[in-house]
Amino acid sequence: MSTYVIILKEKKPAKEFLLKLREAQTPILNCDLVEPLDNQSDHEDSNSDTFEEVFTNQKSFNNIKLLNPALTRKDRQKTLASWLIPFGFIAGLSFSQMTDLKTFADMGFPNQLERLLGGTVGMISGALGSFFSAGGISQETVDDLKVLRKKSEEGFWLLILELPLEIEPPWEILKETKSLEIITLGKE
Repeated sequence: MSTYVIILKEKKPAKEFLLKLREAQTPILNCDLVEPLDNQSDHEDSNSDTFEEVFTNQKSFNNIKLLNPALTRKDRQKTLASWLIPFGFIAGLSFSQMTDLKTFADMGFPNQLERLLGGTVGMISGALGSFFSAGGISQETVDDLKVLRKKSEEGFWLLILELPLEIEPPWEILKETKSLEIITLGKE
């Protein structure tokens, strides 16, 4: 999927752009309109009911996973934990059985709990692994997010457009739109 962030001064050009995309039958995977972080000025138009028809995904900056690394990190942690914790338990249980070490028995635990405690230690290791391995993002992404946050704080609207990887963005329609800048975020 290709992700493009189109920076606009107002909400109205975003609506017009989306209507033109629909007329051109451009396949869109997802489209989010991000409100400016600067809420001092009134960015709403008088016909807001037609905007709601076009933008079902109007959100604030901090509620979009693409723009908020903390939300993305939490999702990655949950996904990793869902398979690392059980895998860690099985690995710890297997290791305790294969090596026949008496680590916990030497600490005063009953010998029958040796394998179970080994599995528990493996499970804890899986949880820690999911926590620490889910944290990183690239410097390029951080720089792009800083630029987008600054634009949003300056009062600009952000239109996030996700297209299938094989589809080229509609450059002709984008040229007609009163966009200030277009930022391409990684291709997946």
